[in-house]
Amino acid sequence: MTIPPLDLILLLGTAQGFILAILLWFNRKGNRISNRLLAALVGLLALASLAVGIPVANWQISLFLDLAPLIMAMPIGPLIYFYTRSLLDPGFRLGKREKRHFWPVIIDWGSKLIGWVFIIGVFAGVFDHTDNRKVGYLMDEYNTYADIPRWISVTVYLLLTYRWLNRFQSENPPLTEPHRVNMRWLRMFLKVFLGFQVIWFIHLVPYIIPATRNALLDAFGWYPIYIPIVVMIYWLGLWGYLHSRTPVLPEPVRKASTTALADELVRETSGGLLRAMETDRLYLDPELSVEKVGRHLQVSPKTISAVLNQHLGKSFNTFVNEYRLEEVKRRLNDPVNANLTITGIAFECGFNSQATFQRTFKQMTGVSPKEYLNRETA
Repeated sequence: MTIPPLDLILLLGTAQGFILAILLWFNRKGNRISNRLLAALVGLLALASLAVGIPVANWQISLFLDLAPLIMAMPIGPLIYFYTRSLLDPGFRLGKREKRHFWPVIIDWGSKLIGWVFIIGVFAGVFDHTDNRKVGYLMDEYNTYADIPRWISVTVYLLLTYRWLNRFQSENPPLTEPHRVNMRWLRMFLKVFLGFQVIWFIHLVPYIIPATRNALLDAFGWYPIYIPIVVMIYWLGLWGYLHSRTPVLPEPVRKASTTALADELVRETSGGLLRAMETDRLYLDPELSVEKVGRHLQVSPKTISAVLNQHLGKSFNTFVNEYRLEEVKRRLNDPVNANLTITGIAFECGFNSQATFQRTFKQMTGVSPKEYLNRETA
């Protein structure tokens, strides 16, 4: 059996993707959650490449391709988003809230479920096997238009990831050396996916239009989409694996700043910060940044950071989270909130990540939120 050159490229990409996914999954260096999220991402790309590159030599392979969910695009966006967060936030965990992001994978399974229902129905005597052409047409049409929510999902998560990345950078000045290394890698990582989204969109538009669909597939097939996927498999898998194993030099000891702030400016800024938290309660804003506080106080973000670091001895995040934590503790002790979950209260108090809340609570109180609540109600 002769395999066309382009199909051979796809199959080689599939093999490489599975190898890199396995190496990443069992890699002991770097962040374990990050490695496994990237492994899952590369593995999904490899499965998709297999679905298109595998030669259909007999009816068994054709039936396998019709019924096996090899192409799953809906989890790609969440994997990108959570991979980015896990690299920069050591406390990140995949909890129940995060796992809900993967439920839309049911969209990827839709046509396969149609096929399975039909086969089971034939054996049960509910359907006639001669309806297989109608069912095949229905499955093809479903797959065609399912690409629209798939493309939208990946694009939306890419934008959310960029937004989260920029917010992280603005809220954590100055970045440590490990964060700078990870930030450079993540920006390249996201640019690759944004480039692929452009390619996918160019192919998607004529594909979903019935008048141009057949001409497009006859002329180019799926290669304009899947050859770039193979390139991504090699680039993401190999560079992601090397990045996870690259030791990062420790952050050099910084000399104390020689820039002294005027005492009056320090007093005014410190007082403004206290009013912003205690009176204006800016900490309730889950997207609060040093820039937002600066606009509120009409003080430069650099001055705010300098006052916090040099005179209050804490970072902006620590300063804000202290107020959020006190608000959480106050609400936990209020019977009015007895019907709310701890996580729900945390989000209402300005935390935007369950992992960040759990870590902050444990660091500042020495106990977990549940242990604190049990102790207070005992």
